[in-house]
Amino acid sequence: MKQNNLLNTITIVSMGLIIAVTTLLAIPVTIQAKTLKIGVLESLTGWFSVHDVIDANEVKIVAEMINESGGIIVKGKRHTIELVIEDAKSTLDGVNGAATKLAYDHRVRFVIGPNAFFSAAASPVFEPNRILHISGYATNTPGEVDASTPFGFLGYNGSVGNAYAGIMFLKKNYPDVKKVVFLHPDDGAISYLEPIIKSALEANGISVVGDTIKYPNTLVDFSPIVTKINARKEADAIFHLNGFAQTIGPIVKGLRERDNYKLYAAPVPTHLEEIITIAGKKATTNVFTCGIDPNNSNNTPLMEQVIQRIEAKHGKTVSILLQGANSLWILKEVIEAAQSIDPAVVKSKWESMDKVETLFGMGSISGDKTYGIKHHVVSHPIPFQTAKDGKISNVELINPGIIP
Repeated sequence: MKQNNLLNTITIVSMGLIIAVTTLLAIPVTIQAKTLKIGVLESLTGWFSVHDVIDANEVKIVAEMINESGGIIVKGKRHTIELVIEDAKSTLDGVNGAATKLAYDHRVRFVIGPNAFFSAAASPVFEPNRILHISGYATNTPGEVDASTPFGFLGYNGSVGNAYAGIMFLKKNYPDVKKVVFLHPDDGAISYLEPIIKSALEANGISVVGDTIKYPNTLVDFSPIVTKINARKEADAIFHLNGFAQTIGPIVKGLRERDNYKLYAAPVPTHLEEIITIAGKKATTNVFTCGIDPNNSNNTPLMEQVIQRIEAKHGKTVSILLQGANSLWILKEVIEAAQSIDPAVVKSKWESMDKVETLFGMGSISGDKTYGIKHHVVSHPIPFQTAKDGKISNVELINPGIIP
Protein backbone atom coordinates (compact mmCIF):
# COMPACT_ATOMS: atom_id res chain seq x y z
CA MET A 1 0.00 0.00 0.00
CA LYS A 2 2.78 2.37 0.99
CA GLN A 3 4.53 1.71 -2.32
CA ASN A 4 1.32 2.46 -4.27
CA ASN A 5 0.77 5.67 -2.30
CA LEU A 6 4.33 6.74 -3.07
CA LEU A 7 3.84 6.05 -6.78
CA ASN A 8 0.58 7.99 -6.79
CA THR A 9 2.25 10.93 -5.07
CA ILE A 10 5.13 10.95 -7.60
CA THR A 11 2.64 10.78 -10.47
CA ILE A 12 0.59 13.68 -9.13
CA VAL A 13 3.69 15.82 -8.53
CA SER A 14 5.02 15.02 -12.00
CA MET A 15 1.72 15.94 -13.65
CA GLY A 16 1.66 19.17 -11.68
CA LEU A 17 5.15 20.05 -12.87
CA ILE A 18 4.21 19.30 -16.49
CA ILE A 19 1.13 21.51 -16.22
CA ALA A 20 3.14 24.30 -14.60
CA VAL A 21 5.87 24.20 -17.25
CA THR A 22 3.30 24.04 -20.07
CA THR A 23 1.48 27.04 -18.59
CA LEU A 24 4.71 29.01 -18.31
CA LEU A 25 5.62 28.24 -21.91
CA ALA A 26 2.20 29.42 -23.03
CA ILE A 27 2.71 32.84 -21.40
CA PRO A 28 4.31 35.32 -23.84
CA VAL A 29 7.73 36.45 -22.68
CA THR A 30 8.14 40.21 -22.68
CA ILE A 31 11.73 41.32 -23.22
CA GLN A 32 12.37 44.59 -21.45
CA ALA A 33 13.50 47.10 -24.05
CA LYS A 34 16.40 49.41 -23.36
CA THR A 35 16.19 53.10 -24.18
CA LEU A 36 18.54 54.76 -26.63
CA LYS A 37 18.57 58.53 -26.25
CA ILE A 38 19.13 60.35 -29.55
CA GLY A 39 19.52 64.10 -29.65
CA VAL A 40 17.75 66.26 -32.22
CA LEU A 41 19.18 69.71 -32.88
CA GLU A 42 16.78 71.85 -34.92
CA SER A 43 15.90 75.56 -35.06
CA LEU A 44 12.39 75.60 -33.61
CA THR A 45 12.40 79.40 -33.38
CA GLY A 46 13.87 82.15 -35.55
CA TRP A 47 14.07 82.53 -39.33
CA PHE A 48 15.19 78.93 -40.03
CA SER A 49 12.23 77.46 -38.11
CA VAL A 50 10.21 77.57 -41.34
CA HIS A 51 12.31 74.56 -42.30
CA ASP A 52 13.30 72.93 -39.03
CA VAL A 53 9.92 72.73 -37.29
CA ILE A 54 8.72 70.54 -40.17
CA ASP A 55 11.94 68.54 -40.10
CA ALA A 56 11.73 67.93 -36.33
CA ASN A 57 8.13 66.72 -36.57
CA GLU A 58 9.16 64.26 -39.27
CA VAL A 59 12.02 62.95 -37.10
CA LYS A 60 9.47 62.27 -34.32
CA ILE A 61 7.30 60.33 -36.73
CA VAL A 62 10.15 58.12 -37.95
CA ALA A 63 11.19 57.47 -34.34
CA GLU A 64 7.63 56.32 -33.59
CA MET A 65 7.66 54.17 -36.71
CA ILE A 66 10.92 52.48 -35.67
CA ASN A 67 9.75 51.93 -32.08
CA GLU A 68 6.41 50.47 -33.15
CA SER A 69 8.15 48.03 -35.48
CA GLY A 70 10.35 46.65 -32.70
CA GLY A 71 12.94 49.37 -32.16
CA ILE A 72 16.62 49.03 -32.94
CA ILE A 73 17.84 45.47 -32.41
CA VAL A 74 21.42 45.04 -31.19
CA LYS A 75 22.67 41.59 -30.20
CA GLY A 76 19.12 40.38 -29.65
CA LYS A 77 18.22 43.29 -27.40
CA ARG A 78 15.56 45.81 -28.35
CA HIS A 79 16.33 49.51 -28.00
CA THR A 80 13.50 52.03 -28.19
CA ILE A 81 14.36 55.54 -29.29
CA GLU A 82 13.90 58.44 -26.91
CA LEU A 83 14.35 61.74 -28.69
CA VAL A 84 15.88 64.67 -26.82
CA ILE A 85 15.12 67.84 -28.78
CA GLU A 86 16.93 71.15 -28.34
CA ASP A 87 16.20 74.45 -30.08
CA ALA A 88 19.10 75.91 -32.09
CA LYS A 89 17.23 79.26 -32.34
CA SER A 90 18.42 79.92 -35.92
CA THR A 91 21.75 81.35 -34.73
CA LEU A 92 25.26 79.94 -34.50
CA ASP A 93 25.35 80.73 -30.77
CA GLY A 94 22.02 78.99 -30.37
CA VAL A 95 23.39 75.91 -32.13
CA ASN A 96 26.45 75.82 -29.89
CA GLY A 97 24.36 76.23 -26.75
CA ALA A 98 21.91 73.51 -27.78
CA ALA A 99 24.78 71.16 -28.70
CA THR A 100 26.35 71.78 -25.28
CA LYS A 101 23.09 70.84 -23.54
CA LEU A 102 22.81 67.63 -25.55
CA ALA A 103 26.41 66.68 -24.82
CA TYR A 104 26.72 67.60 -21.14
CA ASP A 105 23.20 67.78 -19.69
CA HIS A 106 21.55 64.93 -21.61
CA ARG A 107 24.75 63.02 -22.37
CA VAL A 108 23.49 61.71 -25.70
CA ARG A 109 25.81 59.68 -27.93
CA PHE A 110 24.00 60.25 -31.23
CA VAL A 111 22.48 63.44 -32.66
CA ILE A 112 20.32 64.20 -35.69
CA GLY A 113 21.14 67.70 -36.97
CA PRO A 114 21.74 70.52 -37.17
CA ASN A 115 21.21 71.32 -40.84
CA ALA A 116 23.40 73.07 -43.40
CA PHE A 117 25.97 75.68 -42.29
CA PHE A 118 24.66 75.49 -38.71
CA SER A 119 26.49 72.16 -38.37
CA ALA A 120 29.84 73.92 -38.17
CA ALA A 121 28.81 75.48 -34.84
CA ALA A 122 27.93 72.10 -33.34
CA SER A 123 31.01 70.18 -34.43
CA PRO A 124 33.36 71.77 -31.84
CA VAL A 125 31.09 70.34 -29.14
CA PHE A 126 30.27 66.96 -30.65
CA GLU A 127 33.68 65.99 -32.00
CA PRO A 128 35.74 66.08 -28.76
CA ASN A 129 32.94 64.16 -27.05
CA ARG A 130 32.89 61.54 -29.83
CA ILE A 131 29.17 62.07 -30.41
CA LEU A 132 28.09 60.74 -33.79
CA HIS A 133 26.12 63.55 -35.47
CA ILE A 134 24.23 63.37 -38.76
CA SER A 135 23.27 66.51 -40.66
CA GLY A 136 20.06 66.46 -42.65
CA TYR A 137 21.57 68.85 -45.17
CA ALA A 138 25.02 70.22 -46.00
CA THR A 139 26.25 73.34 -47.79
CA ASN A 140 29.92 72.27 -47.74
CA THR A 141 31.25 75.02 -45.48
CA PRO A 142 34.21 73.96 -43.29
CA GLY A 143 33.28 72.04 -40.18
CA GLU A 144 30.00 70.62 -41.48
CA VAL A 145 31.15 67.29 -42.90
CA ASP A 146 34.84 67.09 -43.74
CA ALA A 147 38.19 65.82 -42.50
CA SER A 148 37.79 67.85 -39.29
CA THR A 149 34.59 65.97 -38.36
CA PRO A 150 35.41 62.25 -38.01
CA PHE A 151 32.11 61.77 -36.15
CA GLY A 152 30.10 63.95 -38.57
CA PHE A 153 27.97 62.42 -41.33
CA LEU A 154 25.41 63.52 -43.93
CA GLY A 155 22.12 61.62 -44.12
CA TYR A 156 20.46 63.37 -47.06
CA ASN A 157 21.61 64.40 -50.54
CA GLY A 158 22.39 67.93 -49.45
CA SER A 159 23.51 70.65 -51.81
CA VAL A 160 25.78 68.51 -53.97
CA GLY A 161 23.55 65.44 -54.30
CA ASN A 162 20.48 67.52 -55.11
CA ALA A 163 22.47 69.64 -57.58
CA TYR A 164 23.80 66.53 -59.35
CA ALA A 165 20.29 65.08 -59.59
CA GLY A 166 18.97 68.45 -60.77
CA ILE A 167 21.59 68.66 -63.53
CA MET A 168 20.72 65.13 -64.64
CA PHE A 169 17.03 66.06 -64.74
CA LEU A 170 17.81 69.31 -66.57
CA LYS A 171 19.91 67.63 -69.25
CA LYS A 172 17.35 64.87 -69.83
CA ASN A 173 14.23 67.04 -70.01
CA TYR A 174 15.56 70.40 -71.24
CA PRO A 175 18.36 69.52 -73.69
CA ASP A 176 18.31 72.98 -75.29
CA VAL A 177 19.50 74.66 -72.09
CA LYS A 178 23.20 75.44 -72.53
CA LYS A 179 23.69 78.54 -70.37
CA VAL A 180 22.34 79.26 -66.88
CA VAL A 181 22.40 81.94 -64.22
CA PHE A 182 23.51 80.44 -60.91
CA LEU A 183 21.62 81.71 -57.87
CA HIS A 184 22.45 80.94 -54.22
CA PRO A 185 21.87 82.51 -50.78
CA ASP A 186 24.79 84.47 -49.35
CA ASP A 187 25.30 82.12 -46.41
CA GLY A 188 29.06 81.60 -46.59
CA ALA A 189 28.77 78.50 -48.78
CA ILE A 190 29.14 80.02 -52.26
CA SER A 191 32.94 79.88 -52.43
CA TYR A 192 32.84 76.18 -51.52
CA LEU A 193 29.87 75.10 -53.63
CA GLU A 194 30.39 77.25 -56.73
CA PRO A 195 33.41 75.32 -58.13
CA ILE A 196 31.65 71.98 -57.58
CA ILE A 197 28.39 73.05 -59.23
CA LYS A 198 30.07 74.85 -62.14
CA SER A 199 32.24 71.81 -62.83
CA ALA A 200 29.20 69.49 -62.79
CA LEU A 201 27.26 71.78 -65.12
CA GLU A 202 30.21 72.10 -67.53
CA ALA A 203 30.63 68.31 -67.56
CA ASN A 204 27.08 68.20 -68.93
CA GLY A 205 27.63 70.87 -71.56
CA ILE A 206 26.12 73.75 -69.55
CA SER A 207 28.00 76.96 -68.72
CA VAL A 208 27.30 79.59 -66.06
CA VAL A 209 26.75 83.16 -67.23
CA GLY A 210 28.57 85.66 -65.05
CA ASP A 211 29.20 85.44 -61.32
CA THR A 212 26.87 83.74 -58.88
CA ILE A 213 23.94 85.98 -57.97
CA LYS A 214 23.63 85.99 -54.19
CA TYR A 215 21.11 87.31 -51.68
CA PRO A 216 20.75 87.37 -47.86
CA ASN A 217 18.61 84.59 -46.40
CA THR A 218 16.51 87.20 -44.63
CA LEU A 219 15.86 89.30 -47.76
CA VAL A 220 12.25 90.44 -48.24
CA ASP A 221 12.33 92.55 -51.42
CA PHE A 222 13.69 90.47 -54.29
CA SER A 223 13.31 93.14 -56.99
CA PRO A 224 17.08 93.79 -57.20
CA ILE A 225 17.70 90.06 -57.63
CA VAL A 226 15.13 89.87 -60.43
CA THR A 227 16.84 92.82 -62.13
CA LYS A 228 20.23 91.11 -61.96
CA ILE A 229 18.83 87.88 -63.42
CA ASN A 230 17.12 89.73 -66.26
CA ALA A 231 20.38 91.46 -67.12
CA ARG A 232 21.92 88.07 -68.01
CA LYS A 233 19.98 87.93 -71.27
CA GLU A 234 22.19 85.26 -72.85
CA ALA A 235 21.18 82.71 -70.19
CA ASP A 236 18.69 80.01 -71.18
CA ALA A 237 17.60 79.24 -67.62
CA ILE A 238 18.03 80.01 -63.92
CA PHE A 239 19.65 77.38 -61.69
CA HIS A 240 18.71 78.15 -58.07
CA LEU A 241 20.29 76.02 -55.35
CA ASN A 242 19.38 76.04 -51.64
CA GLY A 243 16.37 78.31 -51.78
CA PHE A 244 13.08 78.09 -49.88
CA ALA A 245 9.60 78.70 -51.27
CA GLN A 246 9.83 82.10 -49.54
CA THR A 247 12.77 83.01 -51.80
CA ILE A 248 11.93 81.10 -54.98
CA GLY A 249 8.29 82.27 -55.08
CA PRO A 250 8.96 86.04 -55.13
CA ILE A 251 11.74 85.67 -57.71
CA VAL A 252 9.59 83.56 -60.04
CA LYS A 253 6.73 86.05 -59.66
CA GLY A 254 9.04 89.01 -60.37
CA LEU A 255 10.54 87.38 -63.46
CA ARG A 256 7.15 86.52 -64.94
CA GLU A 257 5.90 90.06 -64.29
CA ARG A 258 8.78 91.20 -66.50
CA ASP A 259 7.86 88.65 -69.19
CA ASN A 260 10.80 86.39 -68.38
CA TYR A 261 9.45 82.85 -68.71
CA LYS A 262 12.78 81.06 -68.96
CA LEU A 263 13.15 77.74 -67.17
CA TYR A 264 13.48 78.11 -63.41
CA ALA A 265 15.40 75.05 -62.19
CA ALA A 266 15.42 74.71 -58.41
CA PRO A 267 16.66 71.28 -57.24
CA VAL A 268 15.58 71.89 -53.64
CA PRO A 269 13.00 70.03 -51.48
CA THR A 270 10.25 72.62 -51.95
CA HIS A 271 6.78 71.60 -53.12
CA LEU A 272 5.61 73.59 -56.13
CA GLU A 273 2.27 74.23 -54.44
CA GLU A 274 4.13 76.48 -51.98
CA ILE A 275 5.56 78.48 -54.88
CA ILE A 276 2.12 78.74 -56.51
CA THR A 277 0.75 80.19 -53.25
CA ILE A 278 3.32 83.02 -53.48
CA ALA A 279 3.76 83.53 -57.23
CA GLY A 280 0.33 82.49 -58.50
CA LYS A 281 -0.66 79.78 -60.97
CA LYS A 282 0.03 81.74 -64.13
CA ALA A 283 3.54 82.70 -63.01
CA THR A 284 4.43 79.21 -61.82
CA THR A 285 5.15 77.77 -65.21
CA ASN A 286 8.34 76.27 -66.62
CA VAL A 287 9.59 75.57 -63.08
CA PHE A 288 10.92 72.41 -61.45
CA THR A 289 11.84 71.46 -57.87
CA CYS A 290 12.53 68.35 -55.78
CA GLY A 291 9.17 68.59 -54.03
CA ILE A 292 7.85 65.49 -52.25
CA ASP A 293 4.19 64.85 -53.06
CA PRO A 294 1.90 62.31 -51.32
CA ASN A 295 0.27 61.61 -54.69
CA ASN A 296 3.48 60.75 -56.49
CA SER A 297 3.18 57.15 -57.71
CA ASN A 298 6.97 56.93 -57.71
CA ASN A 299 7.21 57.27 -53.91
CA THR A 300 8.86 54.32 -52.19
CA PRO A 301 6.89 52.20 -49.66
CA LEU A 302 8.88 53.74 -46.80
CA MET A 303 8.13 57.25 -48.07
CA GLU A 304 4.46 56.33 -48.22
CA GLN A 305 4.50 55.05 -44.63
CA VAL A 306 6.05 58.25 -43.33
CA ILE A 307 3.78 60.51 -45.40
CA GLN A 308 0.64 58.66 -44.21
CA ARG A 309 1.74 59.15 -40.60
CA ILE A 310 2.48 62.83 -41.24
CA GLU A 311 -1.00 63.35 -42.66
CA ALA A 312 -2.64 61.37 -39.84
CA LYS A 313 -0.90 63.53 -37.21
CA HIS A 314 -0.63 66.93 -38.87
CA GLY A 315 -3.25 66.81 -41.63
CA LYS A 316 -2.73 67.28 -45.34
CA THR A 317 0.41 69.27 -45.99
CA VAL A 318 2.56 70.24 -48.95
CA SER A 319 5.66 70.75 -46.81
CA ILE A 320 7.44 67.40 -46.63
CA LEU A 321 11.23 67.34 -46.28
CA LEU A 322 12.34 63.92 -44.94
CA GLN A 323 15.86 65.18 -44.26
CA GLY A 324 16.29 64.60 -40.53
CA ALA A 325 13.83 61.72 -40.87
CA ASN A 326 16.03 60.06 -43.48
CA SER A 327 19.08 60.62 -41.29
CA LEU A 328 17.41 58.87 -38.34
CA TRP A 329 16.37 55.94 -40.53
CA ILE A 330 19.92 55.56 -41.83
CA LEU A 331 21.30 55.72 -38.27
CA LYS A 332 19.00 52.86 -37.31
CA GLU A 333 20.21 50.84 -40.31
CA VAL A 334 23.90 51.42 -39.55
CA ILE A 335 23.55 50.71 -35.80
CA GLU A 336 21.92 47.37 -36.62
CA ALA A 337 24.63 46.64 -39.19
CA ALA A 338 27.29 47.44 -36.58
CA GLN A 339 25.43 45.54 -33.84
CA SER A 340 26.61 48.16 -31.39
CA ILE A 341 25.47 51.42 -29.80
CA ASP A 342 29.06 52.58 -29.32
CA PRO A 343 29.45 55.66 -31.60
CA ALA A 344 33.04 54.69 -32.46
CA VAL A 345 31.95 51.23 -33.62
CA VAL A 346 28.98 52.65 -35.55
CA LYS A 347 31.29 55.22 -37.16
CA SER A 348 33.70 52.52 -38.33
CA LYS A 349 30.87 50.40 -39.70
CA TRP A 350 29.38 53.34 -41.62
CA GLU A 351 32.78 54.07 -43.18
CA SER A 352 33.07 50.43 -44.33
CA MET A 353 29.67 50.36 -46.06
CA ASP A 354 29.04 51.24 -49.71
CA LYS A 355 25.22 51.16 -49.61
CA VAL A 356 22.44 51.68 -47.08
CA GLU A 357 18.67 51.61 -47.19
CA THR A 358 17.10 55.08 -47.06
CA LEU A 359 13.49 56.28 -47.07
CA PHE A 360 14.00 57.12 -50.76
CA GLY A 361 15.39 53.72 -51.77
CA MET A 362 18.89 52.30 -51.75
CA GLY A 363 21.49 54.98 -51.09
CA SER A 364 25.18 55.15 -51.97
CA ILE A 365 27.79 55.98 -49.34
CA SER A 366 30.52 58.05 -50.96
CA GLY A 367 31.64 61.70 -51.27
CA ASP A 368 35.26 60.93 -50.36
CA LYS A 369 36.88 63.52 -52.67
CA THR A 370 34.18 66.17 -52.49
CA TYR A 371 34.02 66.19 -48.70
CA GLY A 372 37.60 65.17 -47.90
CA ILE A 373 36.60 62.26 -45.70
CA LYS A 374 35.92 58.63 -46.57
CA HIS A 375 32.33 57.40 -46.83
CA HIS A 376 30.60 59.95 -44.61
CA VAL A 377 27.96 61.04 -47.14
CA VAL A 378 24.79 59.30 -48.32
CA SER A 379 23.26 60.08 -51.71
CA HIS A 380 19.90 58.67 -52.72
CA PRO A 381 17.09 58.99 -55.29
CA ILE A 382 15.06 62.20 -55.07
CA PRO A 383 11.66 63.06 -56.61
CA PHE A 384 11.12 65.89 -59.07
CA GLN A 385 8.11 68.05 -59.90
CA THR A 386 7.41 70.30 -62.85
CA ALA A 387 4.81 73.04 -63.25
CA LYS A 388 3.15 74.50 -66.31
CA ASP A 389 0.58 77.27 -65.84
CA GLY A 390 0.22 76.22 -62.21
CA LYS A 391 -0.46 72.59 -63.03
CA ILE A 392 1.92 70.29 -61.16
CA SER A 393 3.23 67.04 -62.59
CA ASN A 394 5.13 64.54 -60.44
CA VAL A 395 7.88 62.77 -62.31
CA GLU A 396 10.38 60.03 -61.64
CA LEU A 397 12.89 59.82 -58.82
CA ILE A 398 16.37 60.76 -60.03
CA ASN A 399 19.35 59.03 -58.42
CA PRO A 400 22.50 61.18 -58.37
CA GLY A 401 24.51 58.02 -57.77
CA ILE A 402 27.98 58.02 -56.26
CA ILE A 403 29.26 61.43 -55.21
CA PRO A 404 32.98 61.73 -56.10
